[in-house]
Formats: sequence, C-alpha cells, structure tokens
Amino acid sequence: MDWRKLEETVDKTVSRSFGESVRLSFFTSGGTIDSSRPAVDIRSVLHTGGDDSNAVGLQDGFRVRLSAGSGELFIDRSTYDGPMPRRGDKVRANDRAGQPWFEVHAISDRYSNLLVLSLNQA
Repeated sequence: MDWRKLEETVDKTVSRSFGESVRLSFFTSGGTIDSSRPAVDIRSVLHTGGDDSNAVGLQDGFRVRLSAGSGELFIDRSTYDGPMPRRGDKVRANDRAGQPWFEVHAISDRYSNLLVLSLNQA
C-alpha cells in the first residue's frame, strides 16, 4: 500500500478520535468578513498551550511547548472541502468553555495530507 494512503487513514482516525468542533471564519485583508468564502464548521485537532506552557529556552530547555494563547490546528485535507485559510482568518473552538477565538498567523501546506494553521489567541 502507498504510504500516503496509510498516512491519510491515520490522519482521519486521529481527527475522528481526538478532533473537536471548530469554526473557520474568513476575512478580507481589510478585516471585514469575506463573503466569497463562507464560514465552515469542521472537526479537527486543535492543540493550544496550557497554564504550564513555556516559551523555548525556559526551564530545562529540552522541551518545546506552545506559549499560552497560541496554538496549531491540524486539518485533514482528505476530508476538508472548505476555502483555503489565509493569514488573518479566525478559528473558534466551539467545544471549549467560552468558545475562544484564535487568529491564523501562518499556514503550512507542506505536509502530504495535513494543512497546519499556526494560531494566536484573538
């Protein structure tokens, strides 16, 4: 079997098992809602820093953790059919207390099956 198919199967399993409901909201470069890219709700893995998160270089220096207020969203491209996210778009964590918002800081599409959004708390 092709390794890309295996990877796709694993990504689907991880999203189904550990994913949560998030809303992707799309904005223009001017900061207004982009009506050409309607918001979508998806199930995806959202990893954010907790109260014990440390910036690189603090404490023992052997672990890299997300700083509080930042995060990453891992979107399974084999199941995602929404618009391509851009810097400045927003992500709402629907299942979390208070439904916190995050702003897309960067996008990496260099993985074979994952689209990874780097986030900052909005």
